[in-house]
Amino acid sequence: QGGAIETCEAGPILEACPSIAGIFDAHSNEISATTPIDGSEACHDVHTKRLVVGLSSRYRLYCGERLLSSASSSFEVSLSHRFITHVTIGSRPHLHFLPIESLRDFDPFTESDNHAILDGYEPRLVERGARLVSIFPSRPSLVLQMPRGNLEGISPRGLVLPYVMSKIQSGEIQEAFDIMRRQRVDLNLIVDLDPSNFLSCVADQLICQIEKIDNINLFISSLIDVDSTFKYPVPSWIRHGIPGATNAYGVDSKVNAVCGKMRDLMLAAEENGFASSGNAVEKGHFLLPILSTFAKESPPKVEEALSLIKDSASSAKAKQSKGKSILISDYVQSSIQYLAFLSDYELIFNTALGMYDFDLAKAVARHSQMDPKVYLPMLKRLRELPISLACFDVDVKLKRFESALRHLVACSSYNKTDEEIANHKNKCMAFIEEHSLHKLGLELFQEDADLYHTILVSLGERMLAERKSEEALTIFLLADPKCLDGGKRAARACKDWRTYFACCAEDNETLSADQITNLAEMISSSFGNMKDQSDAFASAARVLQDYCEDVGYAVDMLILGHLWSEGRRVAHLHSRPDLVKRCVDASVTYAQTCIDDLVERASAFEKTIARYAEVIELRRNAIKEAEEAGAEIHDDSASMFSMASTVSNTSLSSVASGRSMGSVGSVGTVASVSTVISVGATSTFSFTGDVDNMKHKSKFNKIGRDKKKKKKKPRNSRRRKPGGEEELTELVATLTHGCPDEYYVAVISSTLTFLLQSGKRSMAEQLLDSYTSIEAVVLKLQTERLDKDRKKQEEIERSTRMEGGIYQLVQHPCEKDIDAIRCKPLPETVTRVFSFFL
Repeated sequence: QGGAIETCEAGPILEACPSIAGIFDAHSNEISATTPIDGSEACHDVHTKRLVVGLSSRYRLYCGERLLSSASSSFEVSLSHRFITHVTIGSRPHLHFLPIESLRDFDPFTESDNHAILDGYEPRLVERGARLVSIFPSRPSLVLQMPRGNLEGISPRGLVLPYVMSKIQSGEIQEAFDIMRRQRVDLNLIVDLDPSNFLSCVADQLICQIEKIDNINLFISSLIDVDSTFKYPVPSWIRHGIPGATNAYGVDSKVNAVCGKMRDLMLAAEENGFASSGNAVEKGHFLLPILSTFAKESPPKVEEALSLIKDSASSAKAKQSKGKSILISDYVQSSIQYLAFLSDYELIFNTALGMYDFDLAKAVARHSQMDPKVYLPMLKRLRELPISLACFDVDVKLKRFESALRHLVACSSYNKTDEEIANHKNKCMAFIEEHSLHKLGLELFQEDADLYHTILVSLGERMLAERKSEEALTIFLLADPKCLDGGKRAARACKDWRTYFACCAEDNETLSADQITNLAEMISSSFGNMKDQSDAFASAARVLQDYCEDVGYAVDMLILGHLWSEGRRVAHLHSRPDLVKRCVDASVTYAQTCIDDLVERASAFEKTIARYAEVIELRRNAIKEAEEAGAEIHDDSASMFSMASTVSNTSLSSVASGRSMGSVGSVGTVASVSTVISVGATSTFSFTGDVDNMKHKSKFNKIGRDKKKKKKKPRNSRRRKPGGEEELTELVATLTHGCPDEYYVAVISSTLTFLLQSGKRSMAEQLLDSYTSIEAVVLKLQTERLDKDRKKQEEIERSTRMEGGIYQLVQHPCEKDIDAIRCKPLPETVTRVFSFFL
């Protein structure tokens, strides 16, 4: 000031810079200056921050003590755009836009993403040797001087996007829209910048400021359910004025919410005759944009759009001369053509037909590709039918079967005689069964008891055909009167013998002994786990005992279900000591079977757990190598061999295949002539065999045609690889089956108790010893394996840390289940009794 040189408070620059630009206040949006704006003396403010940017003679760009670029040809500071812009030098020169806020708030001790800041906002490639001349402060454009000396003006995205965002925030939608169109910026940015603000005021501003209807249509048609701010990042100084992320659309999607809001605003403007800005709006002015909102929604609201076109046909624009339909006017036809441009003619025609407006359907079909010989007779026939019957035919054509049934029921008013009424009911019933409309049929025919009963029976038959026997049983018995025949069939299907015998009693049906025996055998043949089979045998025994009085067969069923105590009770009830002895003998035999089974399970568990320890180690290594390689293991590619060896084998085979073409005549290669030919394109001949067979085969000779070719046996393409996931799955299943489950233990406990009560103490002790033995074996093997694995993992961790690596425990998902495998203990009531004898 006054010719005196004063010290700048911005701090030193690391190198002498011939080109310097200063920012008086980095917090301000005013034009850069080295003195206060009003020309007074610079008074230091704690809220201001000075920045000095300089370009050295060695083309290094600095901001204070910070190096921004090691090779830049030129730079420019633009406070209006909030950027420090510079052009780099190199093989791929870029135009970089460094936000002033990022440089102002940069802290070298806390900042982590330094490269992202130096890359700037939306960098752009430029021609090599280009220099930055100037940046327009009032529009998103700058001037570059090319190496040839000519000047070029460009609008880079780094300037366009922040400029457009600021215009949207300030409500200047028309200017922002024009720039976005010219620069091909996604128009979704108008919504995604601040969705809440758009729905509250920007949508109204858009309708008021954009006068051309085509531009509004363009905006609506460009809407997608994707947030465009992921593609166009919002700068920090603009993001500060936007509230945090909230769900502005509610339960609806973005497109549906925006279309609904704009449609409401345009309809309100047409109804009031003026927009919120005060501009006059004629009736039908926003017809095409409103149609766009209907067609853009998901799913498209074509029916509402056609209704709007039909309502607008009464306006002055659509008036026609007398005798002509107003729907064939140019105004209506142009609206339909525009709607077809957004949607599909077939969909629009079907929608108009579904509205039961045949004149509108004809107007839609006029400009479509539909054949008049097809749709004109169809529309003529529908007009001649009674309204309910015509609606029924339309619903059937459009496969709207529920609506078709309602209209078919409404056609009953046309029937006068009893025969016509009966035929109509039969037609309704056939339609219900054909399209599975039983629920709606029950609703429509509540007052007709006979037809209601028929629909219920039909529903039960459908459930029975779909193998939903329990539901069918309930529906058959719900009918009034009950459908006992269907109930019995459904009860047999679901093996509900109690309901079956109840239905037989209500139907006064007497079953023979053979029928009851067959039913009991069918019940006992149920598939399932051990408990389900035991329950089935108990039910079969109850049937034989109550309805057939076949005590012997009933006891046999109880024996098959391992229900020793119940069998003994039934035998004593009927004074049959022979059956009591049969129960005792069967329990002894079953105990011996259990002893053999437990010994076999213990042996299998011991062998399997050893192999499991080896395979689980291979799978861990495969998972670890896959994680390091960034892949996923879904198959047996890493089983016995490591992934590294697999890669090496693959590379070796690829090298060999790549060199096979040039290694035909080389020494030490095994590539044959047929190998070379097979590598090339498909030909009409091939070399085979030797001597006479070396002649080529083609369609012009018959060598080998008369010989019968041996059929190759299909090889199993999926072989189980040792150490793979398939083998591991089998091992897990074997180990899980090796330990008796909860119900098996309960059966063993009941067998032990019954043997003691029957005086078979020695057999009971043998069975107890067998179970105790497998329990101890499983516990010992599991403990030893887990201890060995733990020590090995500790050793691996120790060696990894000594080598400076990071240890990470890798586990297979099945390990927790296998590690928890233990034999369930016998009940205390059993062990306490044996404690007195052992």
